[in-house]
Amino acid sequence: MTGGGFGGCVVVVAPTEKVEAVRSIIVENYEKTTGLKEDFYVCKASEGVSLC
Repeated sequence: MTGGGFGGCVVVVAPTEKVEAVRSIIVENYEKTTGLKEDFYVCKASEGVSLC
């Protein structure tokens, strides 16, 4: 859990093939538990900063 004042933020590091399963579990449970609607930002890690 990270962030403050915005209902919190959860950072999940998961293999690509598990993203939809994790999303489904959160969609199913988050709003009924917290009363808040979830948002998702799925990202892919890069090798870091580089010059083009």
